[in-house]
Amino acid sequence: MNPQPFQEFFRNKKVAVLGFAREGQSTYRAIRKVLPDFPLVVCDRQVPGKEVFPDREKDHQIKWCFGENYLDGIQGADIIIKSPGIPFRVIESETLRERVVSQTGLFLQLFRRQVVGITGTKGKSTTSSLLFHILKMAGRPVLLAGNIGIPPLDLIDEMTDETVVVFEMSSHQLEHLKVSPHMAILLNIFEEHLDHYASYRDYQLAKMNIARWQQEGEVFIYNPFNEIVAGLVAELDLASDLFLLGNAPGSSNLIFCDKGSLVLSLAGRESRIRDICRVRKLPGNHNLLNIAAASAAAYMLKVAPLQITRAVASFDGLPHRLEFVGFYRGISFYNDSISTIPESTIEALKTFPGTSTLLLGGFDRGVNYSSLINFLAESKVQNLIFIGKAGQRMYEEGRDLPGIKGKNCLFPENFEQAVEMAMTNTLAAGICLLSPAAASYDTFRNFEHRGNTFKDLVRKFGSSSK
Repeated sequence: MNPQPFQEFFRNKKVAVLGFAREGQSTYRAIRKVLPDFPLVVCDRQVPGKEVFPDREKDHQIKWCFGENYLDGIQGADIIIKSPGIPFRVIESETLRERVVSQTGLFLQLFRRQVVGITGTKGKSTTSSLLFHILKMAGRPVLLAGNIGIPPLDLIDEMTDETVVVFEMSSHQLEHLKVSPHMAILLNIFEEHLDHYASYRDYQLAKMNIARWQQEGEVFIYNPFNEIVAGLVAELDLASDLFLLGNAPGSSNLIFCDKGSLVLSLAGRESRIRDICRVRKLPGNHNLLNIAAASAAAYMLKVAPLQITRAVASFDGLPHRLEFVGFYRGISFYNDSISTIPESTIEALKTFPGTSTLLLGGFDRGVNYSSLINFLAESKVQNLIFIGKAGQRMYEEGRDLPGIKGKNCLFPENFEQAVEMAMTNTLAAGICLLSPAAASYDTFRNFEHRGNTFKDLVRKFGSSSK
């Protein structure tokens, strides 16, 4: 990697790293690789153990500020590199707030022209991984970073001037950004993370930072059929070129499926990526949107249509997203633990309209469940297994509907009992689906932990004798 961008960015600046967990340590390592003798201040309320940073005493160019008065270390800093785990509100000085940058913001300041940023309440991990897969199969130098689990500054040693960085961006990473990636994709915005933001509007605006600071001639691919996204695009004066996912009338830049092919109508010129919608392994109409977005980005990055089709055909998808667990006791089990909002559970049920048993619920974040409850009342699902406080609220809001009254509603004491109930109440040849429409934090570390537990329990009960 060329060290010059780092050197120019930090020249004659006093820099503080605020937060020294995973991302803060990543920031420290990146700076030290390029600027081994640069003075730094590192601040965190928690005092890291020696196992976290055993060579701490050897770095004589660092001032450590740990413990209750850790914020003293940011006083007078020109640049404050804040980790996502540190709430913005702890910085009371407006002057200091203006000097805050995240690792995401720092990375974009240095490498934005090489970045494809992808966000959306749902679908961003699948779309990011698929685009990475397409570029990798096409032989392009490509790296995958961001919310998928890799801090971007961990990748700087692998970067060259030709590297494309596919960056999955959460609302937390987008929040407070003043710079956007060269190419941006926004799939959708639904009600989520209400426990973190002061309002749903704040969450929406955080998502829009992916394109808000783009420059003229840069690329913004978005879903005009999502009302929130369409409203924000109409409201904000975006400088970038707009590319619409779907056959929306009145636009010259369209990306949509037609007769099994992906049509790219760009500035009046039409191209087709043939058979791509037929050969896909990813189930569901919602995944057509993800495929269209990733394929369009790859096409704009000069990947040949045939290479895109072959890559899409070989992409199996990610765990916990309509993942087939197995066939036990004549029942097909699917793990969709990633579905933490009602809209994604509705899409899962549309993908598997013959679902017999649905496990739903978990941690209650105050999400509006009316659309899901009405959908369930009209669905053919026979068994509804309500889990946790979110499940209890779903039932209470829908129990008077005739369509809910006619179903077998079950209330397990714990998650293991929920899976056992699913196993015993689902008839042979049926489909059992975990698609909770709720977060998992009341019982599990995250949605992955919940999904893996579901798979383990299905195999445990499915392999035992009745």
